[in-house]
Amino acid sequence: MKERAGAWKVTSHASFWDEHSREQPGVPLPFSGEFCWAGSHWVVPGVYSTGKALVVDFCRQVDPEAMKRFLRQWGWTEEAGVDQSRDFTPEEAARIEAESPMSFEFRAEAQVNGKMFPLRRSSAVGYLPFPYDGDDMGRRVAEHYGLDLSQGWHIFRCAFPWPRRRQVDSLSLVLKGRKKHLPGQPFSVKAGEQVELPDPATGDRIRLTALALEQLGLDTPALEGWELPSCVWRLTYALEPERPGLTLRDMATGDPPRPRPPADGSWGYIGGEDGPTATFAAAETGAASIGIIGGADGPTAILVRENARPQEHSALSAPRFAPVENVTWLPVFSQPGAADLTVELRRTE
Repeated sequence: MKERAGAWKVTSHASFWDEHSREQPGVPLPFSGEFCWAGSHWVVPGVYSTGKALVVDFCRQVDPEAMKRFLRQWGWTEEAGVDQSRDFTPEEAARIEAESPMSFEFRAEAQVNGKMFPLRRSSAVGYLPFPYDGDDMGRRVAEHYGLDLSQGWHIFRCAFPWPRRRQVDSLSLVLKGRKKHLPGQPFSVKAGEQVELPDPATGDRIRLTALALEQLGLDTPALEGWELPSCVWRLTYALEPERPGLTLRDMATGDPPRPRPPADGSWGYIGGEDGPTATFAAAETGAASIGIIGGADGPTAILVRENARPQEHSALSAPRFAPVENVTWLPVFSQPGAADLTVELRRTE
């Protein structure tokens, strides 16, 4: 598939918005390909050589009718678009991510003249053949490559860094699907109680036994001018049968950091007037290693590595400034990704 003429700049940043980058644009290479993978038709219409990386554009075809059905499920209409004022719960956000036809993640390696180069940077845009609240960049890319505009497209730009630009005589791509994460049914539990969790993919029922439920105070890192929430619940539980890849998330988002006046009465901000945008370093409490990734709207993830005994698992609630009486947990089941695929791109000259 040949590119259409027009302004076009590809750099090692793997961004679709590099028009003003000072980096010299990549040189198109005479390679392309088409293949089927993970139930979708894929096109590789553009491969570029830059001084810092090989850059490859992947275009995954998406059924527009399937996307319409999905959008309608979440309140979209052709007349009004999407209600931008709606706030989705963590459960809804997880279901949207799991169920959207536009959701797909993969890893890749490029084999250049027999040598492997891993993927290091990527970005993605989408195109749909009907009005929706989306970025126009997806349409620009689809038109640039002459893709079928009656179809939807999920377009990835991937950079494979190399120490120097080189001649490319042969090129293959090794693709590996990443795990999918399917939300289950939310639940609350007290110490000593049991609850059954149906696997959304198989229907198998997993019995969770709450071994302990305790309140903890996190040793949060210091951030000048800001207070961080530190009250959490820790749930220690066992599963029968064991289910690798099952994790628990707090259904609530927790409390965002809040400003506090320093002792001298002056104020300081990090990351702008809307609140901190720093990533907080991991803190430790007991046997758990806890990292809080935060922003103006509050923590977006809590990562726990617990030195628990065999057959025991732990999960932490979202942090708050004051303890809450009850936590609703969302079980998330990981599923294997698409099988690995090696694609040999053909020369187009």
